Amino acid sequence: MFPDFLGIGAQKAGTTWLHHNLQKHPEIWVPTREVLPKGKTEVHYFDKRIDEGLLDDRSYALLFERGRGRITGDITPAYSILDERRIHHACSLMPDAKIIFLMRNPIERTWSQAVQHFDRRKVTVQSLSESRLRDFFNLKGVRLRSDYRHILENWQKFYPEEQIFVGFLEDIHFHPGRFLRRLYRFLRTSVSADYRITKDKIFSRGTQEMPTRLAAHLAQDYHEDLRKLEDCFGGYVSFWLYCAERLINDPPAEKNIPYPLWESSLWEEWVSSSGESPVVGSRLAKPHSGPLPSITAASGGR
Repeated sequence: MFPDFLGIGAQKAGTTWLHHNLQKHPEIWVPTREVLPKGKTEVHYFDKRIDEGLLDDRSYALLFERGRGRITGDITPAYSILDERRIHHACSLMPDAKIIFLMRNPIERTWSQAVQHFDRRKVTVQSLSESRLRDFFNLKGVRLRSDYRHILENWQKFYPEEQIFVGFLEDIHFHPGRFLRRLYRFLRTSVSADYRITKDKIFSRGTQEMPTRLAAHLAQDYHEDLRKLEDCFGGYVSFWLYCAERLINDPPAEKNIPYPLWESSLWEEWVSSSGESPVVGSRLAKPHSGPLPSITAASGGR
């Protein structure tokens, strides 16, 4: 009764939206607030509860008893930064599980994590000094959550590429229906399930702004990572790299920049300069998300 798939993150990259939609699919079951303590939707077995002694492998498996006869999954973004020992343990229990990993521009993902972190402590990011925010950006746990190459390399040590699906937040925004159909094919469930796809909860706050100076700081921090990631994936990662280099070399004059960054002028600049046809993000354009072998092959990556 162990789950058929694990949604391993990344945090602030669309996992709440994913959970919300997958639980509506008639052939898929994911834990809901009714079966988890404190009204949560994330199980946190491999990163927390296994240490706290609140669950063991058998009781973890029994959580998914209610989903018997359907495809079951555990979506817990903290799993993205599990160490190799924990990933090995997960693989020993469910070697055939499918792995779903969502990625978001690390500049805005990091900023969004900061906003959430301080909001929970009743502190607004606007009230904090730049040095305090930069200290937060440099925390090990924050950096690890945006180190997508390291995350994927760790999971690939135990799960083959064909069992790993990589999704991009841009696809969730521009192509939610086609994104889900690609994911359903990966999970081997019906792609024509009769239910209404929702775009709610992609961004609970809608379009926001972040200080351009701090966006440029994050761009410098992640530039080298993005350059290497772009070699693997191309597509939207090329936009992330464009944003980073523009923010480093010629940042917009405005004090604040909109994010998600596709809501900023940087998106229009990149689309125009890329010369792609059909236009990226348009109805005619294809989603970039998919099983790891297919998207790295399409990009000419490794």
